[in-house]
Amino acid sequence: MAAFCVSCGKPLADGTHFCSNCGAAVQGPPAPASTPVSSPVSSEWQNVPASGPPVSSTPVGGGSNTALKVIFAILGVIVFVGLVGLGSCVYLGYRVKQRASQFSHEMGGDTPAYTGKREPCAMLTTAEAGKALGQTVTSVAQIGITTCEYHYGAGGAETLPIQYTWQGGAMTLKVAHAAMKQVSAGMDTFQELPGIGDEAYLEPMGSGLLMRKGDVMVHMDMRVAKISPDAAKNMAAKIAGRL
Repeated sequence: MAAFCVSCGKPLADGTHFCSNCGAAVQGPPAPASTPVSSPVSSEWQNVPASGPPVSSTPVGGGSNTALKVIFAILGVIVFVGLVGLGSCVYLGYRVKQRASQFSHEMGGDTPAYTGKREPCAMLTTAEAGKALGQTVTSVAQIGITTCEYHYGAGGAETLPIQYTWQGGAMTLKVAHAAMKQVSAGMDTFQELPGIGDEAYLEPMGSGLLMRKGDVMVHMDMRVAKISPDAAKNMAAKIAGRL
């Protein structure tokens, strides 16, 4: 390729350093730009960090802290459930005790105990029994401390047993009264006798008399003796006066 003088424009021969026409120095062609050569890097080394071991993104000790939190949470739940169960048991026990106390009170369980002598035949003399019966009492027989039998009539052939419940009589009377109401389909078949002891009743069809004074209950079986209700009430009133 022919070159030309940049000063006068005359053609220049190859290898000429000065123009033959004007003597201007001939400028050589610009040197090609050098391209930096980079040595190839193995892909195996590109993923290796500059120094040091691989760094984990998980905080040190994070797993153990989480496990401790779970354990404490479970223990908290167990303690809470235990406290709730304990509280329920205490409350249930309190309610049972309260209900038992209320039931005992309703049934006469808190009635003061009898402290006198437990002598059944001393509660009603033969003269008092004979007057109430309208017949002479020929003999009496005490059976333990619970029963006194009065024998009257021709040759003492008739017998009137009077039984005493010295302790728990109030509850016994109420239980007997409630049981009879259950048997009679809720009907109260006991006839109340006011003015005798703390409470007194004629049993259904005049079969017996129940009287209570304090915690002592007295029972007359009128079916055995075949006595009138008036006679039974008179004797019960005398007994109540001595209890």
